Amino acid sequence: MRGIHLYLLSAICFSSAVLAAPTKSGKGSFKVQRRRISPRGLSGGAAELGKAYRKYGFDVPPALSNKVSMHSSLALGDPGDRTEQDSKEADDKDDDAGNIPADTQEGDVSFHAPITVGGQSLMMNFDTGSADLWVFSTGLPAAQQTLGHTVFDPAKSSTFKPLQGASWQITYADKSFARGTVGLDTVDIGGAKVENQAVELATTVAPSFLRQEHSDGLVGLSFGSLNTVKPRKVKTFFENIMPTLDKPVFTANLRHFELGAYEFGKIDESQFEGPLTYTPIDASDGHWQIESKTFAVGDGEKQSNPNAKPAIMDTGTTLILADDLVVEAYWSQVEGAEMNDAEGGVTFPCNTQLPDFHIALGPTYTAIVPGDLMNYQRLSLETCFGGMQSNNGGSVQVYGDIIFKSQFTVFDGGNQSIGFAPHK
Repeated sequence: MRGIHLYLLSAICFSSAVLAAPTKSGKGSFKVQRRRISPRGLSGGAAELGKAYRKYGFDVPPALSNKVSMHSSLALGDPGDRTEQDSKEADDKDDDAGNIPADTQEGDVSFHAPITVGGQSLMMNFDTGSADLWVFSTGLPAAQQTLGHTVFDPAKSSTFKPLQGASWQITYADKSFARGTVGLDTVDIGGAKVENQAVELATTVAPSFLRQEHSDGLVGLSFGSLNTVKPRKVKTFFENIMPTLDKPVFTANLRHFELGAYEFGKIDESQFEGPLTYTPIDASDGHWQIESKTFAVGDGEKQSNPNAKPAIMDTGTTLILADDLVVEAYWSQVEGAEMNDAEGGVTFPCNTQLPDFHIALGPTYTAIVPGDLMNYQRLSLETCFGGMQSNNGGSVQVYGDIIFKSQFTVFDGGNQSIGFAPHK
């Protein structure tokens, strides 16, 4: 009976803490602006492809697995150092408009921005493909706290409150994982604050997470139903701040080799051409998921993908992971393109001019991705890695930053829809 009593008491403590509405303060809109750094130890195309496969539970082909394993062993041997610029306090960079700087890894690998948790500045990945706000913490073994990350220390936060009985765990198909404890603290992004925001503290992580050396954690921007906290899921930062915004939206204005921004509560019409076209989402599993059933290559005719898998719009993924029919139709139009087992994906001669890629984002809008964006990475003087790769028969297609770099995108939480328009 004593065990049952303690379990019920823990559950009651957890329930009362989570059900207490976070206090929001600040602005009806705010912007998270990006800036560029030149970090060490960048991930290659195969590593980014492998990361996406793990995230969505896709089967990893042996050739890709071998390539990623080789890259991983090299990465662990060279954890790299954060630049002096990375360690500056975000408060030093804030301005009256609520703009904060963000880091772009060279080659557009991923985008990061400083936020504060309990007054401590952390460089975070903004990810519309997940719903956990988690950070590297002092709960990790001491040796893992020095591998290129700034760790959050709850003991140094006067506003941190542990969430008794709560835990979280992210597990990928290859058995890699991150897990830990949960607390409530004040999270500040661009001057907009959510008090009592659930923050997940990593206390055990697999080596694959430690290799993500340019990020101190992740801000999940999908829906709370995808959250991994137990025994009860928690709301995301966006879900908590949304009622205070001028509009229940955030926008992704991500650009190739240019500064861009995430903006919450406002749609900056100076950043895109023509009207926005909105498409409804299916958020039943927590994702910003849309239909995508047609495509075209260059000046060719529109083609149908009759068995098209739904597509997840994911700022936390770099590449386009499409159905095989689409991948084969595109790369068959590129002379010299091939499935390159040594590199873990489709490669092509770098001196080839790639055709534009036309892809349906919903039933009424077709995005045009310029051919130069379909060239993800130069592997050598002669060989480049393709920006679109196969989802290997996975249950979804995943549209990552290759798409976003061509489209201004509005994530509308109030109307459960996504809006698209070409960048200006």
